[in-house]
Amino acid sequence: MEQETIQTKKPSLFGMIFQPGEQFERMREKPTIWIPLIILSILGALVGVLAALNVDYATMPGMEGMPADQIEISKMFGIIFGGIGALFGTPIGYLIVGGILFGITKIAKSPVTFKQMFSLIIFTSFISAIGQLLNQLIIYAIGSDSMVMVTSLNSFVGAEGVMGGILGAIEVFQIWYYILLGIGLVKVAQLSKPAAYTITIIFFVLGLIFAAASGALEGLAQF
Repeated sequence: MEQETIQTKKPSLFGMIFQPGEQFERMREKPTIWIPLIILSILGALVGVLAALNVDYATMPGMEGMPADQIEISKMFGIIFGGIGALFGTPIGYLIVGGILFGITKIAKSPVTFKQMFSLIIFTSFISAIGQLLNQLIIYAIGSDSMVMVTSLNSFVGAEGVMGGILGAIEVFQIWYYILLGIGLVKVAQLSKPAAYTITIIFFVLGLIFAAASGALEGLAQF
């Protein structure tokens, strides 16, 4: 009876916080996409708006000494484009990551369908989405001029450049996301634990490399 209940219910986004294993079982039987995707797209838009609000435009390269009204106009456009870009960019990003992982799991002879994989990416990304929203709300509330995630290692170190990018990527909610992704690849994609965790670690390392490159570019932009 308990197994039948799990199979007939749809997975819950909030269930990913306290009962992720049960959500993965439901996801394998009844993958859900549209409503969770809409919710996460809206969350992404909120994060984009807050991130734009938290930017100190007066200190940005090329904007020093500009009149206050022009800075306000730039900030307004930043908020608009930040929200719209995140609203449409969020589902596209999930689609790309889901497609890449689907291809990898198929090479590994997984019986997973694309709908299951896309659902897996959406639900696990809920964790990183609430982490980003929480961090942006904290930054906005304390009026910090730093865009460093307060739940990352770099919030304690304050490094810049490549090291700042790497330490910024080592963050509580992101680590939680990767742990859930590994479990999901086992339960939903039905990969072996070594294969699932190897794929997860590779994605984590690629994320660190990307963060390091972003940190290096930010460092160059300051000169």
